[in-house]
Amino acid sequence: MLQSLAKLSFTERALAVSLTASATLLAGAHLFEHVGGLVPCILCLDQREAHWTAAGVALAGLVAARLFKSRLGAAAAVGATSLVYAVSAGLAFYHTGVEYEFWPGPAICAAGGPAIVDLQNLAASLSQPADAPSCSDVQWTFLGISMAGYNLLASVGLFALTMGAALTETRAAREERNSVPGVTT
Repeated sequence: MLQSLAKLSFTERALAVSLTASATLLAGAHLFEHVGGLVPCILCLDQREAHWTAAGVALAGLVAARLFKSRLGAAAAVGATSLVYAVSAGLAFYHTGVEYEFWPGPAICAAGGPAIVDLQNLAASLSQPADAPSCSDVQWTFLGISMAGYNLLASVGLFALTMGAALTETRAAREERNSVPGVTT
């Protein structure tokens, strides 16, 4: 397996790391929920969506990079993945701030509301708290850092990796294009 990773470009390795990291974070979140009994809040579920998106974009980018052998395509895929991680980091930062009570969470995060949405009064129902734990309740910590905090650290690291790969790949594509005789920029 290590030999096959060595054959990948830096961009492809960054996409593979992104796919693996997001899949691992999602697996961990689902284990905490289904085995550990920790019910996710609304902001936790939003953070999961970001990792599902990042995993999908990374997988599509890996497939496209292998099929089309295009530097610009690989740069676009890893760049798109970095944007998803920027959103993921933003969501995790917001959630961490809610946990530390730096700012209030959305009204839907306040726990204890109705479990069923009233379709007759949909707009009013959306502003009611959901039947989920409050987003400010920290259910688990390790070394004083919550799951949202760890997601923030992971998302920032994955953003840096994928953005670096996107910039490297874009620069290489530009140099490759400029080295072709008769092509001017």
